[in-house]
Amino acid sequence: MTISCISKMSSLKSTTGLLKRLRTLMNDTKYVRDPISAYIVPTNDAHTSEYIADADKRREFISGFSGSAGTAIVTLQDARLWTDGRYYLQASQELDSNWKLMKDGLPDTPSQV
Repeated sequence: MTISCISKMSSLKSTTGLLKRLRTLMNDTKYVRDPISAYIVPTNDAHTSEYIADADKRREFISGFSGSAGTAIVTLQDARLWTDGRYYLQASQELDSNWKLMKDGLPDTPSQV
């Protein structure tokens, strides 16, 4: 294992606690009338700005993936991130083991729907 691999592993963001808290909120009738089965976290902000302010980087916050294109979907049992070919390598390096990388554009990759 190279030093750069060890450095990347030590800086990998753990999303276990964030996902646990989000899933708790998705089921908490104090906040939602009916349980939420899937929570979609897009890249864009409320204004669909080309450049996203740090405060609006919700997808990066929940997943750890910092690329400029991608959509995260969190269910009660699963967390997946869809991104295109420009970001396959980056996403595979930034996502922890809670996430499954969905390689948009490949024939075997299911759609986000």
